Parts: sequence; structure tokens; C-alpha cells
Amino acid sequence: MSDLLTPILEFAARGQAEQHTRWEHVLGARIDLHCHSTFSNERLRWLPGLVYHPLCEPEEVYDQAKARGMDFVTITDHDTIDGCLALVDRRGPRADFIFGEEVSVRFPEDGTVVHINVFDHNEAEHREIQRLRGNVYELTDYLRQRGKLYVLNHMTWTAQHRVLTPWQIEAMLSLFDVFEGLNGTRSYAHNAFTWHATRDRNKVLVAGSDSHTGRVGTTYTLSSGTTKGALLTNIRAGQAACCGGFGTPEKLRDDVWVVLQKNVERHLADATSRWERFLCHVVEQAGKRLYPLVCLGYHKHQDVLIRGFARALA
Repeated sequence: MSDLLTPILEFAARGQAEQHTRWEHVLGARIDLHCHSTFSNERLRWLPGLVYHPLCEPEEVYDQAKARGMDFVTITDHDTIDGCLALVDRRGPRADFIFGEEVSVRFPEDGTVVHINVFDHNEAEHREIQRLRGNVYELTDYLRQRGKLYVLNHMTWTAQHRVLTPWQIEAMLSLFDVFEGLNGTRSYAHNAFTWHATRDRNKVLVAGSDSHTGRVGTTYTLSSGTTKGALLTNIRAGQAACCGGFGTPEKLRDDVWVVLQKNVERHLADATSRWERFLCHVVEQAGKRLYPLVCLGYHKHQDVLIRGFARALA
């Protein structure tokens, strides 16, 4: 990226006309490289008994992406390709659909967990990926040998919510050729850290919404290719531009509440006793009052983390 405006532009200056710059829409293939379906199982540390499911079924993810102009579609659920399999089972194979997965992978030295998106793999490869995800070095070596597009997601995020050490940052820069340069739920500072860390390192930057609700296709990668194979090859070769919206504290806060509310409603519908229904109502009311404070605390903690990352990079 040559400047900080690049991630939000998909129009290019095409010369002057009567002292005014003429802008044209950039041609290419668009894909949101990071989005989730109901097949992702996540848990919130402050609600340990509640599984946090994204809102959209695989078909809804696909339809939203196409409605927002995506030429290709993927689903990157956490450590599973079941959502991808469900879409193919329900809709049939589609030439514009690419299997994806967000893999939780560890640094074996201290157990730090980071997230990697992997694309265009089958069930056998998925099983091998899951077997290797305890060691980031072994997994990236396997993916490189298989010729896969694999992306380090949200560089300043770890499962332990702690700052990576300088040696871990250097390891990432050595192990990965493609980084998520624009994440639609992460704030400007966290995306900018990735741009700065990869500057002058000859890295490819891509983008995705990281949608757990209905934001599929609002942040995406612009590349080229009329087939999914050509698209992935071109992205790996560096033909990629980040487009769409940044994350904001308000966006994340609303996403957390919408997903939490829908999951509580789902539990309420499945409740078989008065006690379960009462507990669901208590969680719903408590969440309605507490989630803004929890999100505020999260963002304060993120501000501390990003300063720590800046020191580690220096």
C-alpha cells in the first residue's frame, strides 16, 4: 500500500477534464475473504456457558455477498468447513464458491493462539490442517507445500489477548506472505499496525468483513480472475487491493449485542422448563445493560494492546 487511503478506494484517477480529475470504477473480481456462518462455534469469556453463534446460515452469507457485488464467495468458520459443505449440499456446487476456514493455530513455544484463513481445501486437507494446528511452523510449511492461499488474520489479535513478542512478530513476517490488511471489525489503529509492520517487506494485503451478522461484503478484496483458481493465484501473486469499511467500537458493540440477543432467543425457544426460560430472560436483561460496558472495557484493553504492539515492533 502506497498510502493510508488505499484501503478505502476502489476508484482510480483517469486523467483531467476541464481542470477536474476524472474517476473511474476499478474493474476486477471482488471477494470478502473473512466471514462467518452459524456453523462457527465461539464462546465469550464473560458468558462461559453460552455458545456464541453468528447469525447467518451459509445460504444467507452467500446471498448477501452476491447482493453486495461480490464476484466470488467464501465462508471462513472457526476450525470447520461444515458451513461450506452445508452450502454445497443445499445449493449444489457453485463455480464462484471457495471453501474457506479460519484456523486457530499455536506457537508451540508458549501456546499463543493466532488465526489463519485457509482457502480452497477439501475434507482430507481440512483434517490434516486440524492435526497440524498445534504448531504454526508445521502448518504453514504444509500449506506452502500444498500451494494454498493462507492469510494471517488481524495481526494484533491473539486468543490470550496479549501482546506478541518481537520474535513472534518476526516469525509471522517470515512465515506468511499474505496478511489481512483491512479487517471490517478491527479499528483503524489495528489495521494500520499491519500496514506498518509489513511495510517494505513485500507482503500481500487482503481484506474481509469478519462478519458475524449481516455485514458480509462491506469489506472485501479486489483482485482479478474469472475462475476461483485464477483469483487465488492472482491474490498470492500480489494482485490485491483492500476495499470497504473499517471497524469501529460502535460497529463491534452492536454486533456483539445483536448476536448475543439472537443466541439467547434461540436458547429461549429451545427451553423446556420454567427455570431455563427464567434464566434466558435474566441473561437477556443483564446483557442488555452490561454489554455496552463490556465493549467499552474491551476497547480500552485493545488501546493498551496496540501501544504494546507498537513498542514490540520498534
